[in-house]
Amino acid sequence: MTRRTSSALRGFAGLLSLALLAAACAPAPRAGTLSDAQGGQELAHEAADILLEIAAYDYALAGTLSGLRAYVVDPARYAQVARASAARIQKFTGNALSAVLDSSGPVKERVVTLSDGLVELGRAAGTYADGADPAMFAKVVAGVARGWEDLRALHRVVRPSDDEVARTIARGATFTVEAVPFPVTVVSAGPFASAAEADGAAKRLGTVEHVARAAPFVVRVGTFTDRKAAASALAAAAAKGVTAIATEEDRFTFKRGIAVPEAELWREPERVFDVHAQARRVAVSVNAAFVATGSDDGTVAIFTGDGTLRSLPRFHAGVAHLAFSEDNRWLMGGGQTLGSFQLPQGMPIGQQARLPSPAQQLVYVPRAHYFAAISKGPTGEPSGGPGLVAGRAPDGAPLLSFPITTPASGGALAVTKAGELWIATNANGETDIEVLDLTRDRTMRGVLTVPGEVRALAIDPNGLLGAVITDRGVYRFGPKDVDPKGTLRRIADSVVDLGFGKDGTLYMLTKTRLSAHDLRGETLWSTPLIDARRLVLAKRPVVLDAADRLMVFGEKGATSDLGVSGSVLDVSASPDGARLAVLNDSRRAYVYRLP
Repeated sequence: MTRRTSSALRGFAGLLSLALLAAACAPAPRAGTLSDAQGGQELAHEAADILLEIAAYDYALAGTLSGLRAYVVDPARYAQVARASAARIQKFTGNALSAVLDSSGPVKERVVTLSDGLVELGRAAGTYADGADPAMFAKVVAGVARGWEDLRALHRVVRPSDDEVARTIARGATFTVEAVPFPVTVVSAGPFASAAEADGAAKRLGTVEHVARAAPFVVRVGTFTDRKAAASALAAAAAKGVTAIATEEDRFTFKRGIAVPEAELWREPERVFDVHAQARRVAVSVNAAFVATGSDDGTVAIFTGDGTLRSLPRFHAGVAHLAFSEDNRWLMGGGQTLGSFQLPQGMPIGQQARLPSPAQQLVYVPRAHYFAAISKGPTGEPSGGPGLVAGRAPDGAPLLSFPITTPASGGALAVTKAGELWIATNANGETDIEVLDLTRDRTMRGVLTVPGEVRALAIDPNGLLGAVITDRGVYRFGPKDVDPKGTLRRIADSVVDLGFGKDGTLYMLTKTRLSAHDLRGETLWSTPLIDARRLVLAKRPVVLDAADRLMVFGEKGATSDLGVSGSVLDVSASPDGARLAVLNDSRRAYVYRLP
């Protein structure tokens, strides 16, 4: 039996046939639709951090190459940063490649452009690090400028827009360096087959600029800005039997912009000072208004913040200690004899303090506004006579509460911001801790006795906690407690050094570790070290690890290395802890501004 179909059904069947025929003739569908690159924000952040670091260090190196002293960087240190930046760029390009793979759109285009420019920048930075060629540094400077432009282009198309990246671009792009080229003519001879042949040619030529110690063995006869002088050098070389050639090259001078990358360059010296010969001690005042160094020959060199030498007073013996007052008006220094110096003239003033032996410690007591020092007896032995605590007003005037006699072994001092002077001395194998507060009265008050003989004393700036190192270990106590003796606890074996931060954190230094402890005594963090020598409590804790590594510690033990080279002889903090002075190789003092 047959049935007639309606016209509607016949129409639908026709359309279905056409659709099937079209599908059969069309190309196979794509597995997915291309979208724009993902992760543009993260890449922009990474690139901004890289460019900001390079721009800041370019600014510092430009200052070094221009012979400046403020916000500069040692070329060897710059080379380290340049190599590290090149490695970061290599990682960035890998991340960028992953982000743009199988993508299409404006974000991809700008990521690729930015990545290509950074690759060239990284190559130039690495090449400069290897050879210190000023022409290559000029390429680094140009690469940074291009990098900021490419990053701006990427930031404009990334959604949502990132204000942090915008702020970094706006800040970093102000750290400008201009590379100014000037042409020179270089006259050179060679290459020779060996270093010996190059040395022979240099000997025949007489005075030369440089003889290469590795292949190609080229002798650089001279660099001339005048072509006639270069022609004369060529003729002189030919007359001596040496064939030389002249080549045209561009040399560069570098000019820095007005904006200074202070925050980015805190690991590098804020200022650099050439110091008096044989210096072994250094100190810096608040705001780096003054820097002072002390030498083995007894000389105290006092500089203003701009590096101007103001005075060179001299003691009869070496200078072991220096301390500035908080108001930038006074400096005390010396060894067995201590004297005051009035600033800014830096001239001696008042009555010197003569100790029975070289001072063990010199401190400035804030609020009470005086200097105090402690020393052993004449020989440091029990039979050699008593030790002494001496006190002087900033202008060198004697104070009625001093001198204070101590056992022959001397002791240790600590101060609080309230104006208290804490004194720890030895007595019959134990340590007596006393306090003198000249803001209230002139009476020494005993606080407690600690087992063992004192090696170092520390009091929290707020006076809430105290800690002392003796030969029996480290003891912690509450100096203001109703019963300080009842708070005494042994918390560790003897350590190299200890001290309290401004927030009351107790830092303990051993030869191989720095640890931080809160007000309850709990360990906040602990960081391994190699060969710790000294702990300085500034705005942040600073450790001299071995002879040439200065480490600054942040929250949770995060570390940063300061840019020093050579042996560090002394480290000290300004009275407010914001500046750090470093004496390097007895020849140069560095000042750092801590964040």
